[in-house]
Amino acid sequence: MKIFRWDSIQTPETQEALHKITKNYRGTALTIGGFDGPHRGHEALFEAVLNASSAMNLSPGIITFTQSPGAIKNRDHYPGNVSTLNLRLSAFSKRGFDFAVLIDFSDNFGRMVGGVFIDILVKTVRMKYLAVGPDFRCGHRLDTGAAEISARSRRDGFRFDSIRQIKQDGIRISSSAVRKAVLSADFSLAERLLGHPFLLDFNTPDWSVNEVYLEADRGSFTQIVPLTGTYSAKLFLLDKTVAVVRVLVTNEMVRLEPSEKTCLPAKETIAAIQFGLS
Repeated sequence: MKIFRWDSIQTPETQEALHKITKNYRGTALTIGGFDGPHRGHEALFEAVLNASSAMNLSPGIITFTQSPGAIKNRDHYPGNVSTLNLRLSAFSKRGFDFAVLIDFSDNFGRMVGGVFIDILVKTVRMKYLAVGPDFRCGHRLDTGAAEISARSRRDGFRFDSIRQIKQDGIRISSSAVRKAVLSADFSLAERLLGHPFLLDFNTPDWSVNEVYLEADRGSFTQIVPLTGTYSAKLFLLDKTVAVVRVLVTNEMVRLEPSEKTCLPAKETIAAIQFGLS
């Protein structure tokens, strides 16, 4: 999967790279969002884009953010991300997307009206199909939603779908619902909402090495971390093997401890942590 940056999306180099990806297609099929998880609600959008790309001979792509806009706007009260950018990009690639465009949310980007944003997608990314969620809005002061995009689609000649919201156990599936489940250590609910187990990216914090355990400052995680306690967990290693460990979470730190009669693998071999179901 090819990665592009929004700030350089209109440069000749990026345009040439996009042309190489899309030259055998009629254009691109896109979805837009933070996709923190990604969760089962996002999966409905992904399926719509991939189905449209197949039916309409389009190259499937994702427009997303390097960091959640919510984390930037509400930095002091933001509980943390469900996933890291690395985990999200891996999920997009495995799902079958050809490319992703990463937006660094800035004051300049925040001042862009929605019509200009959609216009760039049509003219620069060759968008011929767009799927978003029912509550999607974009642009300065959220000036553009489904009604405005629908009108633009008729004018600019792209197909537009607003995909309905999905519920699980009566709960609206959202990144916020996943955060609440993880924070309360309900990993079973988190897995049902996500459609896959919750993973903690091992490579985000700086781990200190002890003879027996690995430890990181809790505040160094960009992801949500469950409430204090001791949890069974699995370490997913870069060689595709798995190691069973215990995770001790306090208000100050997160510690990985080996299971009985075992040793922890070297930290450079660890990719992610999966907490045991509760």
